[in-house]
Amino acid sequence: MSASRLALPTEDGPERWSWPITAHHYDSAVEVRPAEALAVNELGVQNLRRLRGHDPSAAGWRVIRRLLGPLEAVNSALDSPPTPHRRRAMLDVIAVLLTRCAETGRTFWGWTPQEWMHLLGRTQAEFHQHAPSWASDEVRPYLAAHAYLLGSFNEFHRLGSFQRLTCLGGSSDATG
Repeated sequence: MSASRLALPTEDGPERWSWPITAHHYDSAVEVRPAEALAVNELGVQNLRRLRGHDPSAAGWRVIRRLLGPLEAVNSALDSPPTPHRRRAMLDVIAVLLTRCAETGRTFWGWTPQEWMHLLGRTQAEFHQHAPSWASDEVRPYLAAHAYLLGSFNEFHRLGSFQRLTCLGGSSDATG
């Protein structure tokens, strides 16, 4: 009997996943600038979530570009099926993080593991205690990916179970 060979992507091939965030490509200053906090507040939740009627040309989007860039880079690097509810969750993660930056006056670059844990929660119920009321269950797994890629968060053992979304029929399998 011979073992089958596992086909690995070539080192530079398009199938090869690469780390989406290189901190030195971004302005990773920890302090939220007053103009950025003001822009997040003026854009408002409706606009930040990019719901119907959001204004992609609003001046605030230009002001928060340094915060928005790495968040969108993480979303684009995630291998997530392009379903409407997953797209919604990914956009909502950006809104959650921008809102939290404006509230705390600190960017995600400088959050401690404890701050990420506070936002992520040890359980889905605890996540809902600290997240905005509009953040659905599907937001938490994407938020964990952002915590890992942007904040070097690696304490996944403290997060408990996640709701996993199935690819068939759009139903969900609640595991925690």
